[in-house]
Amino acid sequence: MTDSRSTTEKGNALERHIRDLFQVEIDADRFWAKKQNCKVFLKKGYFSKDRGTDIIFDVSIELYLPGAREYSSLVLIECKSYGRSIPVDDAEEFFAKVQQVAAANAKAVIASTASFQSGTLQFAKSKGIGLIRYFSPDHFKWELKRSPSATARTTSDEDAEQIESALSQEDFRSLAFDLHMRSTVRDTNSLWDFFEDLMLDSGLTAEQVLCVSNPRSKLTNQVPFYGKDDLEIMGIKALSGLGYAGGEVNLDLFCAREAARTGLVVETGVPSPDTDASKPVLGRIVFDPLVIQVYVGTTVNRGRDRFTLAHELAHHLLDHGRHLVRESCDDNDFILRRSVAIDGSDILRMEFQANYLAASLLMPHTYVKDDFHYVVRTLGISDKGFGPLYVDDQPCNIQNLNVVTVHLMKKYGVSRTAVKIRLDSMGLLRDTRGSSGPRSIQGILTSRYDE
Repeated sequence: MTDSRSTTEKGNALERHIRDLFQVEIDADRFWAKKQNCKVFLKKGYFSKDRGTDIIFDVSIELYLPGAREYSSLVLIECKSYGRSIPVDDAEEFFAKVQQVAAANAKAVIASTASFQSGTLQFAKSKGIGLIRYFSPDHFKWELKRSPSATARTTSDEDAEQIESALSQEDFRSLAFDLHMRSTVRDTNSLWDFFEDLMLDSGLTAEQVLCVSNPRSKLTNQVPFYGKDDLEIMGIKALSGLGYAGGEVNLDLFCAREAARTGLVVETGVPSPDTDASKPVLGRIVFDPLVIQVYVGTTVNRGRDRFTLAHELAHHLLDHGRHLVRESCDDNDFILRRSVAIDGSDILRMEFQANYLAASLLMPHTYVKDDFHYVVRTLGISDKGFGPLYVDDQPCNIQNLNVVTVHLMKKYGVSRTAVKIRLDSMGLLRDTRGSSGPRSIQGILTSRYDE
């Protein structure tokens, strides 16, 4: 009886969550369908002529043409919260119910916390059933206040391979997205794309779709865009009042000021938590209450710890608590690219901003630039039209790079990789050996600090 009640409670919780997810987006008019043209229901009944009574569906979404009293299209969602993969029999039974109430204008969707058996995947494909696998954010690296799938754009081919694994493998672990979906035409993390695919396959004409759908411009980033210049200015302002005059930034003093200003609690040397992640967690921030933790690594790595702390401080300074519940960082995080800052997802945008601001805090632009040029002049390096510090495979140029980076590493208390990335982002380093070093957080955090 206890197991049965527990299963029922989990199922009810999933039903409410799926309904609420759609309701929030509809109420804010951010959903694929316009607010005035759709309604979402929990446990609503639809009449079956075969039974002579209503069949109750877990979640339903009704779409109305402008001015119509009756819905023109219907999405019926069955929610499954099993401790095992979903068998094909369940999909067949659900599809039969959908056919009884609205064979012509309804789309069937199965939402599950578990994976789907191969027979279920094949049956869903043949019948045009949409599939959703839901992951709780409890173990996410990034827990957003809004569903990350609700803001996601079109999924890349590489990410689509991950979604296939999420749908078919019971032990799959999601780091960021709550929804891994398969529509009638593709695998996607984007709720917008998933629903659009369902509607284009629902019998609505192209003209009717235009009448009920929002423009894609509604699918906007919630996290504001900050360019590199904006982030540099933020870094300068953040250091003001600390009496900073160059060299290694006193993060202890910085944290003490933030504690007095905002109540921030910073905990260092914290034992690393047990996690299913392939990489150890290095640090995290929780926004309510405001706490930053830096975890003990398997080896002493001062440069890694300083960047970890600066990264989490940057999330705090950027007020990412408006969008995040919590965030953790490891050594396998996102790539630092300007394109990410401009058109990436909310998560990618926040990570780019936190990484760039962290580098600006640890290596303030003006001071690093002056120190760089001092070392370059001392070495007698001249700009021959390829940039202030040009590096190729010649031993002399590699030696120059090593001397410059060692000087800045020691002066600012950062890793070699962090220095190289910072110089590259400032236009001071041009490394033609294929890459000026790893551009991911992994490269910044795992590069050993050289004393």
